[in-house]
Amino acid sequence: MKINFEIADELSIIIPRSQLLVTAANPETYADPIERLAKQLEKCPRLYETDSKDEHLAIFHYFYGGTDIFICEYDREDTMFGYTILNDDLEMSEWGYTSVSEICRIAPLNIDYWFGEQTIEAALYQRNPDYFRKPISV
Repeated sequence: MKINFEIADELSIIIPRSQLLVTAANPETYADPIERLAKQLEKCPRLYETDSKDEHLAIFHYFYGGTDIFICEYDREDTMFGYTILNDDLEMSEWGYTSVSEICRIAPLNIDYWFGEQTIEAALYQRNPDYFRKPISV
């Protein structure tokens, strides 16, 4: 059985190139995760829409090794806002803006197709409870 599978342009922009190639070549495996990612993209707040929030819904999660990028806002062009941990360096981890085109050029970095919906604060606390404060949602 052949699955009708197409990745919308606005979605393909946020998927790293090497991961996108594997995804497109394996529609049976990735049809459900792509559909879920498309729904996440639809509900992703624009830049500055979560400024007054105590917790921020993690819409996307990029990862590789000790690097985690949790995204809570996206301008639908090239700018995302979220929390980044590079190479397990918690002391230098921070909130900030990042470029989708830069993220997608980092070959080993992937977007997490199976990331469960949670706040960034909850994800950080679960990742390292000795370093991050326990959020209200946990």
